[in-house]
Amino acid sequence: MTEKYCPSCGTEQREGAKFCHSCGKPLKEKPVTVESEPKAPDTQAPSSAKTVRRPMSKKVKIVYTFLALGLFGVFAFLFMSHLPGGAHPVIVSQPDVAMATMYMDQTITGQAISAQVENDKITFPLSLLLEKKMVEFEYQSATATIPLLAFISAEGKLVTAIRVCEPCNSHTFRIEGTELACGNCETRWKLNNLEGLQGACQKYPPDPIPSSIVGNQVQIDENVVKNWKLRI
Repeated sequence: MTEKYCPSCGTEQREGAKFCHSCGKPLKEKPVTVESEPKAPDTQAPSSAKTVRRPMSKKVKIVYTFLALGLFGVFAFLFMSHLPGGAHPVIVSQPDVAMATMYMDQTITGQAISAQVENDKITFPLSLLLEKKMVEFEYQSATATIPLLAFISAEGKLVTAIRVCEPCNSHTFRIEGTELACGNCETRWKLNNLEGLQGACQKYPPDPIPSSIVGNQVQIDENVVKNWKLRI
């Protein structure tokens, strides 16, 4: 389509003319604009059909239930075992001993005694412990002298232990009421389970070792003492 007016002189032109009849200048043709039809909205098909979930079988549900209960039991055990005030694993298995008196408001220091070694057992009289309430003795191995002690807890348990507090290298202890105290650093532990109460060496009470009562004798396995190692 030709322009209606000449762009140079402005004279009106005839339809289809290629040159201006007044000034002779060429006329430009107007580009024909074709209107496009509006596009339909792009509706993208889903890439994949929805996945149909199958219901969990009864057998699988039972397996998951047992696994969940097992995990819960493990976490509960770990949590309870780290709570303060729990029983000491060695002391809780020790023999019960009847006592006429307990330690309430008493201060008791260890009394030195001699222990015997016979048939791979370290032994001393139970009656001596009941009399003195806390005794100290030593085991002489081929390479070292190992100090030990024994007392009856406030709950009536026989407690035998390696008599050492490693950080301060103390071999002296005393009972004050329901607490055991180090004679060097004054760290204190509960008498019943040797749980730390106060002081710098709470993690290092006298180290309990298993023992038994046979007749009137307290017996300790010699190999347990002989193979004992420092904790630090």
